[in-house]
Amino acid sequence: MPDYGFVRVCAVVPKLALGDCAKNAAFHLDFAKEAGRAKAQLVVFPELSLTGATCGDLFRQPNLPKRALSALKELASKLAKSDAVCVAGLPLFLDGRLYDSACVFQKGKILGVALNSSPKDQAFNIPEKGFSGYFRILGRRVLCGTGLVFRSERFSFSIGFGSELTDPMQPLSKAASESEIVVVMDAVPELAASYEKFSRVASALSLLWKRSIVYASSASGESSTDNCYAGRAFVFEEGKVLASQKQFRAEGTLTFADVDCEFLRFDRPLEVPQKENVVAFPASELKAPKPSAAVNPFVPDDKAKRDARCEEIFSIQCGGLARRMAHTRAKRAVIGVSGGLDSTLALLVAREAQGLRGLGPETILGITMPCFGTSVRTKSNACALMEELGIEYRTIDIKSSLDRHFKDISHPKDLHDAAYENAQARERTQILMDVANSEGGLSVGTGDLSEAALGWATYGGDQMAMYNVNCGLPKTLVRAVVSWYAEKVGGRIGEILFDIIDTPISPELLPAVKGKATQKTEDSVGPYELHDFFIYHMLRRGASPEKLLFLANTVFAKRYSASTIKDCLAIFLSRFFSQQFKRSCSPDGVGTGSVSLSPRAGLRMPSDISSAAWLEKL
Repeated sequence: MPDYGFVRVCAVVPKLALGDCAKNAAFHLDFAKEAGRAKAQLVVFPELSLTGATCGDLFRQPNLPKRALSALKELASKLAKSDAVCVAGLPLFLDGRLYDSACVFQKGKILGVALNSSPKDQAFNIPEKGFSGYFRILGRRVLCGTGLVFRSERFSFSIGFGSELTDPMQPLSKAASESEIVVVMDAVPELAASYEKFSRVASALSLLWKRSIVYASSASGESSTDNCYAGRAFVFEEGKVLASQKQFRAEGTLTFADVDCEFLRFDRPLEVPQKENVVAFPASELKAPKPSAAVNPFVPDDKAKRDARCEEIFSIQCGGLARRMAHTRAKRAVIGVSGGLDSTLALLVAREAQGLRGLGPETILGITMPCFGTSVRTKSNACALMEELGIEYRTIDIKSSLDRHFKDISHPKDLHDAAYENAQARERTQILMDVANSEGGLSVGTGDLSEAALGWATYGGDQMAMYNVNCGLPKTLVRAVVSWYAEKVGGRIGEILFDIIDTPISPELLPAVKGKATQKTEDSVGPYELHDFFIYHMLRRGASPEKLLFLANTVFAKRYSASTIKDCLAIFLSRFFSQQFKRSCSPDGVGTGSVSLSPRAGLRMPSDISSAAWLEKL
């Protein structure tokens, strides 16, 4: 099975016998084997892990570095059959100079040695900037220096130390541009609030660099003479915490995470490092287990974070609309209100945006336009909501207009084809535009990002507006924002909003039966939560069709059958490519997140491109 760019990393905080290198090597061996059984491909130990970081002036005595090197030899030889790349710390003499070093080894062979350019302990020499050279270590000619890049066919990494990570000059930023993973080894004592502060710094740098940081720091085996060490381990991916641990545990810990190197290369292409600084190593035969991924990647699982995200997005939408209306000197916001999720959110945004301009809800005009497929539930919810919000609304029945239109174009009224459905959407858009003109207002669009991705809109109909407030939100996030607003306001408005949330999504373009909608969008195109999952991983993380299928089958195994997921992905890819022409002339609208389909500030894509290469594997 392909690995799809996932690399399993392990940050190890091992047991430590301060100054006893042989015993520390034995501890390393146990943890490295355990990490290997868990299919870790990169195993990272803390700074000076084979000796301990608090040996002070004992580092200067030849005995300790010699014993550390002997312990490294024993450790590497006992891991000769392991595919995992290991990084361990030790004091190392090179040409009579002592360096705080990180030794990289795999299959019993030392690959290279990274040197700390900002050692905390004064016992160590400071290498010159950009220093690198070959030295004989344990019978092998080994590249040693700063700024080294270790590279295989599957992933690459560079090595830094905690003191370098917090350096205001950020010496690791160049290394981060040349590899997907930045390994950071440290030995930092615990002080009040220091963990939170340091993790914020590391998270921010991971986001700034668009890279993964694998961090390991020494634990309670270090000296307690003046400080206490707790043992820290975490893995970040573009600022997101994949795994973390801080525990005062003498027995040691392993912290695993699956890093998506394919995504990291997609989001920030690798720069070409200097050839003399590259250390090649064979690709591991280990395959990382199936990684985890969020079911709703656009919507945080944690409620507090979700509420904060929804509030921020709502504020962005309101600010964008208020700015556009002020610039165009629009007196009124004109919105087609169907009683569905999208138009409901647009209505709430318009009300708040007018408030930001110092105007009341009466300056908003909501228009319901019932036709052949309009259900009693959606129309009553639309009217009830506008009454509660204090918004002026009108009902314009478009059945007679459509009857005349079908007669004019010689289209049978009982032929429920694309023309039958699209004519209704275009009639509604015409009404909204013309009313906006007559009222000195602006027609506010309601279509969301999921509909745009699927092309689930009528060209020249609901695809068009004077400004679109929902274009940056996928359907799952629209639902979350409306739910957040409903909880926030409560009362009768909240009741109506929750009923709208519970209403099946439908364009209501086919004739209703006994006041009930006969059309359900998800019956036609598949579940929106699947489509939003595909949108996020394809556009935000650069996933291939095979990887999309792999991830979706992993995440949604208990919700949908493999055939359902595959069919839905085929629909998504087919429609995403064939409907680009609708997005090429989409109206202005406010972006709210990391995925945008705007032809101006988001997706650059020709309307004539073939989807064959993407559909081939399906």
